[in-house]
Amino acid sequence: MKLLGSTILAAAFGGEVRPRPDDLTGSEAKCQPDAERDSFTAGKFPDNFKWSFATAAYQIEGAWDADGKGKNIWDTFSQTDGNVQNNDTGNDACKSYYNMVRDVSNMKSLGVKDYRFSLSWARLCPTGKCKDASGQEKRGIDHYHKFLDLLIEADIEPFVTLYHWDLPQNLETTYKGWEGAQVVEDFGDYARLVFSEYGSKVKNWITLNEAEVVCDLGYGIGVFAPGKANLKSQFDCRHHTVLAHTKAYHIYNDEFRATQKGQIGITMNTDWYEGFDESKDNYDAAQRWMDLQLGFWADPIYLTGDYPESVLKNNNDTILQRFTAEQIAQNKGAADFFGLNHYTTRLVTDGNAAGENKGVDWTQHTCPQWPQAGSEWLYSVPWGYKKLLTYIHNRYDSEQYPIYVTENGVSSRGNGTDFEPELDDQWRIDHYTGYIGQMKRAIDEDKANVQVYTAWSLMDNFEWASGYTERFGMVWVNFTDPARPTYFKDSALFYSDLITTNELQCSDGTNDGTCKAAPTTTTAQTTTTSSAQFVSFSALFFLIAQFF
Repeated sequence: MKLLGSTILAAAFGGEVRPRPDDLTGSEAKCQPDAERDSFTAGKFPDNFKWSFATAAYQIEGAWDADGKGKNIWDTFSQTDGNVQNNDTGNDACKSYYNMVRDVSNMKSLGVKDYRFSLSWARLCPTGKCKDASGQEKRGIDHYHKFLDLLIEADIEPFVTLYHWDLPQNLETTYKGWEGAQVVEDFGDYARLVFSEYGSKVKNWITLNEAEVVCDLGYGIGVFAPGKANLKSQFDCRHHTVLAHTKAYHIYNDEFRATQKGQIGITMNTDWYEGFDESKDNYDAAQRWMDLQLGFWADPIYLTGDYPESVLKNNNDTILQRFTAEQIAQNKGAADFFGLNHYTTRLVTDGNAAGENKGVDWTQHTCPQWPQAGSEWLYSVPWGYKKLLTYIHNRYDSEQYPIYVTENGVSSRGNGTDFEPELDDQWRIDHYTGYIGQMKRAIDEDKANVQVYTAWSLMDNFEWASGYTERFGMVWVNFTDPARPTYFKDSALFYSDLITTNELQCSDGTNDGTCKAAPTTTTAQTTTTSSAQFVSFSALFFLIAQFF
């Protein structure tokens, strides 16, 4: 998920955060409500459309050192004072390692048929070295066999992520983790073990979740594990994640696909960025940002085999490694679907907040009219979702690479010590209704081939550097009770109905085709941001203000 705010990002990269300047008034039309743009479509989704929930191992499992599991970089990071709000850790989290039956029972009660979750690399191979049996932990391997069996018995199809941010600590210690080229080979060995063990039970694979977050926050500014702040490290990490994905894809394609008959892809995260107004300079600035956050992975895999032109132009080879001709050929087409995580939208102007360094820098804008969720960075802007899906459909050919929405959701505030369930979350239902409705518009009006939608998240969990101060789940978790009891929020019942009927209704309960936009206020947060904010980033010193 995500967490930081604009102030931290700007401080890390020399940008500014300030109220809206008086001379930036050209985008009021994009900030104000628009009946046609903001309305969305009710009604039935295509036959065989999949509705899923998602979680991640470190965020829910707990049992951080149980049954031979090795330490991972988030164990190290969260157990170091000052890295996570309230010094929270994922040591126990939702205790899902010990509560597999509880989690599967909750999903079955909600009618869930598809579930995305991640494996803990260090639970399967404590040192990260999986090449032979000496590096593998049978108890960890057996654990996921048991969990998969429970899912299959409940008629829930597993959608398995190999890597969701929890690199074995030994690999970080030995060769600097994702900075080191050796990680590509070790990830390949890990993938081969996983495909071999679970491929008869799993037909849907994701290699990496949000590599941009791993690299930019973990290696670029150090606010996520492993806590490094170095530009070269950041770009080496980015480069190696592309190669690691490609490596795992070809292992599956060459060694397992014929017998297991599954599919494999990668999950990328992006906001929707568009020009603050209709000027070409601002349009180009927004495209540079799209290239850095999404295109860095999507262009090599789904388009050309290489990085976007703007990325190559603005980053010399002392910072960004170049692909070889062989790697370009291996990258291109190395996926069966387009995995997308999306949460919010930003408007962009060319140049920094002072209006300088145009053509290189850019400034992000949010509107005071946009409802803010419990996370400082998350504004509810459903219309941006439709534009993003249409952009992906047109640029990356969703007929060839179907779009699987692998995360979308919204947060409320919590402090981890609250023990009275907060189950009335109509504001969350309104948020989901707006985003899902705009997704339906992209499908119906723009022919975007979206086949899967995944809600983040099944349950409240450890929200990375925010600890337990943000709740994204549709199932409420009592973190003060050692037993970790769970309760369905109203949004869980809403989503259950959507799964059962495959039909979206307007917030007023009708499904007459066109719905009004969701309300422009929310009770998801305890504090609000009353003015638009602007953050300037250099193309060489940048960070994407989104993560999950």
